[in-house]
Amino acid sequence: MTMNSTPKLFATFALSAALCAQGDLEARLDAVAEFSSYFKKAKQEALQVEAVLTLEGNECAPAADALIKLLGHKVAGVRESAWRVLASFEEQATFQRWIDGLAKEKDARRAAVTIKVLGRSKIRGALAAIEAYVEGAKRLDGGVKYEVARALAAIGAEGEAGVLGGLLSASEAPVRVAACDAVRALRAKLLGGEVTALLADKEWQVQAAAIEAVAALRPQSAVQPLIDLMRRSGRLRTECADALFRITALDFGLDPERWQEQWTKLTGIDGWRIPTDEELAKKAASRKKYDALYGRSDRTSSFAGIPTTSTNVLFVIDVSGSMDDLVVEVDKFREYRDRKRFTIVQTELLNTIDTLSKDTNFNIIAFATDLNPWKKRLVPANVVNRDAAKQFVRRLKPLGGTEAQELAASGLGGSANLAAGKTNTLKALLYGFGVDPAKPPKKPTIAGYDKKAAKAKRPLDTIYFLSDGRPSVGALIEPLEILRAVRGYNELARIVIHTIAIGDFQKAFLEQLATENGGVFVDMGR
Repeated sequence: MTMNSTPKLFATFALSAALCAQGDLEARLDAVAEFSSYFKKAKQEALQVEAVLTLEGNECAPAADALIKLLGHKVAGVRESAWRVLASFEEQATFQRWIDGLAKEKDARRAAVTIKVLGRSKIRGALAAIEAYVEGAKRLDGGVKYEVARALAAIGAEGEAGVLGGLLSASEAPVRVAACDAVRALRAKLLGGEVTALLADKEWQVQAAAIEAVAALRPQSAVQPLIDLMRRSGRLRTECADALFRITALDFGLDPERWQEQWTKLTGIDGWRIPTDEELAKKAASRKKYDALYGRSDRTSSFAGIPTTSTNVLFVIDVSGSMDDLVVEVDKFREYRDRKRFTIVQTELLNTIDTLSKDTNFNIIAFATDLNPWKKRLVPANVVNRDAAKQFVRRLKPLGGTEAQELAASGLGGSANLAAGKTNTLKALLYGFGVDPAKPPKKPTIAGYDKKAAKAKRPLDTIYFLSDGRPSVGALIEPLEILRAVRGYNELARIVIHTIAIGDFQKAFLEQLATENGGVFVDMGR
């Protein structure tokens, strides 16, 4: 090959690449056209969802436009699949029309949707447009502010206009929560003071988000407010103790007076400083997780070995047919009156009720195909309610268990009522959020937050969820979809969900459910 032939070869390669790109674009545009034609005719949800998913891998501006229009679709499955495909699009050019039009957008709802899409797709080039919209708006809608905070966290950059700092002082509690989460995700240390101030917020969900943020930023100024907050009863004591450890590398459990005494001494030592991240990591590696995190020397309640300082607790107990089965590990459960899974769970719950302190509010939900709540709301754990709760628990029994199966086998299917003994995991989990998945809202929240839910004052902050079986009935039965639904509701509710498994069920789902929602997973055994 001669030197003179080299430029010609490069030109040939460039032309070939351009033709391939053009051909690829034509194929994508053709896919969008075929999708649009098919979707208009498809009537069944499954076919509509399958059609939407064909746009995955066909990223282009027309595909994005088609998907964004579906975000308001009446069918939840279509909306979810549209979000899923949009989140896989990552080229700025795909959304350029939306980016260019954002600054002039007058409709707050459309602006919130646009910002949410740009955030979920992590379009870094959209930061300037998002900031311009915020600065240019005469009045910012709460839903827009909420999506701005989430978009900054997802994109991974604060931007240049200081927008995030302003969101920390927003009048809407959900916005303050989202802003704290963004500060934590971005490790925005310059905002440590503003986040520390939110430890005194009037909404406990904001306080919880602020605790997580200062634990990540590690400002020394947060130590005293954390000690002060720990003096109050409730779940936040545990989270304050963990945050104090992560800032100071010291460990005095849930005792605010010991923390105060030691902190006063340390701040009086000339030249004392909080440990570096490396020093903290070494200390954390040797820390006993549960003793330090929950302070076992302090008075706490526990269920299935999981302690809590929460004073607003919901126990969600599986009473589906499989709970009537026997455990396999005989030696492990020898102390119980029999080896039925439900007997073991029932015994543990009765013992837990006895340990609830008078300042605790609690409720119990038994679930199978349907829910059986003990009370309509949380009630104080006084002597009367504790006794009534134990009577309720003693009356519970698995639905569609061994006896029902024997009836069905003998031809008495109607008497067996096996249909009542399935596992409606989603409905049981969402009860704590005040949501019935069988009654979706007529106008779903596409972007921003559910303002009605945000106004509802729900003191519940901790759920113990015990199950032995795979979800088998309900609006959603796929574990990943259930996880996604719970994440969506819990982003603002901040409910800690502890999970307990018993039996042979594949337990990765329950473990992930606890991990994603700040809880502890316990495997009681098989």
